[in-house]
Amino acid sequence: MPSNQKRLDETCEHIRRIKSGNYPAIIGRDNLYRIVERPWQELTDVSKLAILRDAVDWSGITNRDQAHILLAEIDPGKIPDDQRHRLIDMAQAKHTLRDILESSFGRTAATEPSRDMDRGRDL
Repeated sequence: MPSNQKRLDETCEHIRRIKSGNYPAIIGRDNLYRIVERPWQELTDVSKLAILRDAVDWSGITNRDQAHILLAEIDPGKIPDDQRHRLIDMAQAKHTLRDILESSFGRTAATEPSRDMDRGRDL
């Protein structure tokens, strides 16, 4: 099922606004630390990914499109392997028959009657 184009445009605009902001960062350690504001470009890629995943409303966006957008906004080589592999798997996801049917008919499989029988015989 493809992403809603209006939602894609809104999401990209939201990401542009996020990238133009400053974000708190903790500098120092133990009792000698302070919180300072850092521009987007100075954040670690792990922090960027966390902000984008949490701050952006991904409704109406497929997992595949979300992964493509996130991978384009960060350096995948600078995030942990498990996060990188998860994003790559999402980006390569193929549409299932269920996805196609849901997008074509606008309903979820959970609301569809179960088809446990074929021509009167239990399966």
